[in-house]
Amino acid sequence: MTGLLKEKGKFLITPIAKGLIRLGLGAMALTLLGLVAAVAAGALFALGHLRPAAVAVLVSGILDSADGTVARLSGRVTKAGAFTDSAIDRYCEAVIFFGLLIHYLREDTFSLVLLTFIAMSGAFMVSYMRARLEGLGKECRVGLLEREDRVIVLAIGGLVGSIGIQVALWILAVFSHYTALQRVRYARRSLTDSEPLLGGSSEEISSTRERNDA
Repeated sequence: MTGLLKEKGKFLITPIAKGLIRLGLGAMALTLLGLVAAVAAGALFALGHLRPAAVAVLVSGILDSADGTVARLSGRVTKAGAFTDSAIDRYCEAVIFFGLLIHYLREDTFSLVLLTFIAMSGAFMVSYMRARLEGLGKECRVGLLEREDRVIVLAIGGLVGSIGIQVALWILAVFSHYTALQRVRYARRSLTDSEPLLGGSSEEISSTRERNDA
């Protein structure tokens, strides 16, 4: 996501977050509401109601962006909350893509089922790359297509209709995997083979590699 788009996003989300705080809604409540909206989006996609599904995707994305802002503004940022939010985000994406898979399975369109699967796997790989690299102690916000971008692409595609959602899936299928590869490249540059794994010794690194290769 471009810096300009992120700044505009913050400009829009901050007043929304402040209003939600005044209503007494906390970050966890917004996270769960975002999950409910994602489940609704998945169900609507599965039934072929693309435009209502796109609106639900957008609502889920807004709530996902707002929950972190609410946590920061209310001074309740915690590691447990961040972990829970990240986990639920993965469920949100999974249920939305699952709805699209069901939709194309019902239409008996194998090529679009495959396209949806490729887009979904790319989205998951982008998230995994960030989580794995940050688990190794490196910040990872590089890459072309982050979660916020994926939400916008899916929402716009769904609002356009059948052709729009197919174009959106092509964009996600190509650029999500491209983003994942960007993160692999970034990781290879920022990490060195001699760098201890989470403070461990070279023997621990070797042992971890053996387990990963098994």
